[in-house]
Order: sequence, then C-alpha cells, then structure tokens
Amino acid sequence: MTLFLSCILTFNSSIGLFIYRSLYRKRKALGVKDGMAMCASSILSLNMGMNLLFLLPASISLTSIISGIIGGSIGILFGLLVIFQSLLSIFFYGVVGGLMGTMLGAVIKNPSLCSLPTVNINMVEQNTIIFSLFGSILIVLTTGLLWYSLIKQEQMGESSAYVSL
Repeated sequence: MTLFLSCILTFNSSIGLFIYRSLYRKRKALGVKDGMAMCASSILSLNMGMNLLFLLPASISLTSIISGIIGGSIGILFGLLVIFQSLLSIFFYGVVGGLMGTMLGAVIKNPSLCSLPTVNINMVEQNTIIFSLFGSILIVLTTGLLWYSLIKQEQMGESSAYVSL
C-alpha cells in the first residue's frame, strides 16, 4: 500500500512539474491567466495533502501543517507566473487546497469524523486506493485542459494577460 501511494505521489509531482514548466515557458509569450495558475495550484495541493495524510503515520495536525506549507509553496510557485498582485490569492488557493486534501484524507481514513457509518479496514484501504486514483485522474484531466487552453491561446495569437472585448 505504501509503495502504491508513493508511486501515486511521485506521478502527481511529476505531472505538477510538467504543468509548471509548460506554463513557465509560455508565460511571456501568451500571458498566463490567473485562473490557470489557481486551478493548477489548488488541484495539486488538494491531491498532495490527501496522499501525504495516507502516507505519513503522524498526527492529523502535523500532517495539516506540512500540507499547508507544501500547498503554500505550490501556490507561490504558480503565483509567480502571473502578475504580482495575484500572488496572494494563488498562495491562498494552494494553502486551502492542501488543508482540504488533508481533511478529505482524514474522513477517508476515519469516516466517523463526519458521523458516517464506520467500515472495516478493507473498505478503508479500498477507499484510499479509489480516492488516490481519482485524484490522479483529476490532475491528468486538469493538465489536459490547461495544455489545450495554452495551445488554443497560441493559435489565436493572444499576447496579453487579459483579453479586452
């Protein structure tokens, strides 16, 4: 189980690096929009927080702090791609995504936190695998949509960060 979750975390991190490199290369030529950076940072942070809670045997509070720091770092990296005024909001999306991922992981590991019926240990492991795979699929779909948006933007020849109507 630990090996599977480590592979999922590594896969998601490499997809995140791919998104960042793609947006970084095209940031001056096309003008990366705020929404692209917000979407990428929040989805990556959410999935990282959830997988970190599954992997780390530490308490939920320590994992929340680590996930918040990692989510904030992801938010700052993606926030630096757009105009400087958007950095704070994208940082916020990264932190919130990391904390939400930690809380989602805590509910998956212990459903009684939300007054859901308690299940046996086999169901917890099955739900861990299902939600980890779902998060990875979500990251791949987000990457595909961002990549498609960048290609369409390049074809249309937009060079400014905001399109005036």
